Amino acid sequence: MKLIIGGKWSSTWTMRGWLACKLSGLPFEAETLFLSRDDSKAKLAEISPTGLIPILFDGDLAITDTWAIAEYLWEKAPGCDIWPASLPARTAARSSAGEMHAHFAELRAAMPMNLVKRWPIANGVPSNAKLLGRPGVAGQVARVQESWRQTRSKWGAGGPYLFGDRFCFADAMWAPMASRFRTYSVPLAADAQAYADAVLAHPFVQEWVDGAHAQAREIGWEACAAFP
Repeated sequence: MKLIIGGKWSSTWTMRGWLACKLSGLPFEAETLFLSRDDSKAKLAEISPTGLIPILFDGDLAITDTWAIAEYLWEKAPGCDIWPASLPARTAARSSAGEMHAHFAELRAAMPMNLVKRWPIANGVPSNAKLLGRPGVAGQVARVQESWRQTRSKWGAGGPYLFGDRFCFADAMWAPMASRFRTYSVPLAADAQAYADAVLAHPFVQEWVDGAHAQAREIGWEACAAFP
């Protein structure tokens, strides 16, 4: 299988698709298409009917949506770590992932994912104050934390992730959000911070972040930190 991804430092949906591939345990290779380059749109039009990435190729089959990629891999490798083992837990995991998939537009727009920059606190004032003050953002930050709290209170016993000791696709869906909170120094409640830290410390997530840093060193750290 081959997965087409974007720049690792800023492409949230390809990060999620790549994590789904890792969770499946199936062999795959990843090919990066930098969308900011002049020839990328033409290349993308040749391979993706939607004009979007990620896209997973398995023989003659092309899967063009992150969630569809995860479900396809689950069908190929039933019982893998993409979803929890029990039906009730799988249903709850899909609900949690679905909330991330469908909501938080204001928060995402205010705080684009960028894995190579960090907003500091200057003179005691958070430099993200204007971002947190945008309409809807503070409420969505609160809802993200409450969503994590509600899921973990019911399903998270025995481990640091939403469904206990197994990192699954629901956690993968939230991983870019956890990275946003770190990038923009968003203050979180202690339980939410502990969960975000656990997600970002997972070996698969750390492998992706390390790859983002390697790309930034190759392309130019300042250029990557400025985009988006």
